[in-house]
Amino acid sequence: MFEVEIKILLENKKKIKEKLISMGGKYIYSLRHEDTYYNMPKKLRNFYRTDEALRIRKSIEYNVNNLKDKKILRFFTYKGPKVDDLTKTRKEIDFRVEDEKKLKEILKILGFREVYTIKKERELFEIEYYSEKFEILFDYLPVLNQYFMEIECQTEKKNEISLKRDKIFKLLKNLDISKDQSIRKSYLELVLEKLSK
Repeated sequence: MFEVEIKILLENKKKIKEKLISMGGKYIYSLRHEDTYYNMPKKLRNFYRTDEALRIRKSIEYNVNNLKDKKILRFFTYKGPKVDDLTKTRKEIDFRVEDEKKLKEILKILGFREVYTIKKERELFEIEYYSEKFEILFDYLPVLNQYFMEIECQTEKKNEISLKRDKIFKLLKNLDISKDQSIRKSYLELVLEKLSK
């Protein structure tokens, strides 16, 4: 599965969200994510150099109108190197995890190194656009004190990536966001850059 994804740093989240809603975007639910990233054991390949990612995600889903109804899920995800020069599109393999503690123990025994845990507050929206369903995430990262927007969709076929990417750029244009505002760095890269300064 390929995740076609474009990320934007937001200067005015409220304005973009209002425009998205006026175009038919619908709020689905809110999320709190805790993403713990891992690197390979020493002397094996380095994910930072190969542009790959391995993470365990704790996801708390809730609706702002019903805070009592929360759902906690955990996922294990591998992300391959980016496949183009414009977006964050990658091959992604993702599955649910029932026992996070045991998974972490296995990774530790095998020598995988815990890199960093990133916390995010997210709002998930969906929109139908050019006969395609897109997920739009409005993200706040406390460690960066910045808001971002991610627009994404998925495809099994590599030859569909450019078509889906072009539809996302058209959607961004309608939100008054230009193609050159796209950020290709992952949240982990952005956070580690900030912490290294």
